[in-house]
Amino acid sequence: MIETRRSGQLQHYINQLLQLVGVREPPVPVEQIAQLRGARIRYVAFDGELAGLLFEEQGQIIIGVNMSHPKTRQRFTIAHELGHLELHHLHAFHIDRNFRAVSTGKADGAGQASGASEVEANAFAAELLMPAALLLQDVQGYPLDYEDDALLARLAERYLVSPQAMLLRLTALGVVQPF
Repeated sequence: MIETRRSGQLQHYINQLLQLVGVREPPVPVEQIAQLRGARIRYVAFDGELAGLLFEEQGQIIIGVNMSHPKTRQRFTIAHELGHLELHHLHAFHIDRNFRAVSTGKADGAGQASGASEVEANAFAAELLMPAALLLQDVQGYPLDYEDDALLARLAERYLVSPQAMLLRLTALGVVQPF
């Protein structure tokens, strides 16, 4: 779990990124943000469950994204790899295989991940794609529970994320009680 102070710093930093590109409503232009931060995105048909990778090639930061995955998964992969870049996890080459989004009850909304850097990158991606301020504004006045598939689907579509990612984020924000 990301400690509260670190989580607050992460949220503040992401808010600055969102202001930089003028985000006032979803969906967040994650590709544009990655490019502004100096990363080049390559869409490649990776074998197996490889979601994405982050590496440096001749001084250029590259985010590789599995083009055979759904668009929502690709967006999360870009945000996740950007998280590794922004959180200084890039040491030479970083590969992310099928990072799972299984609720662990952690307050960071990152889902299940192995290692602190994976948890941080997942939290970064969740906050970037589903900023707390925007999401809380969108759900204000709606009674939510984890069985409200229609509202969950509408929110996921609005933010261009998977319904599972949206459910995890709403749970992490305390808007939906865990099942």
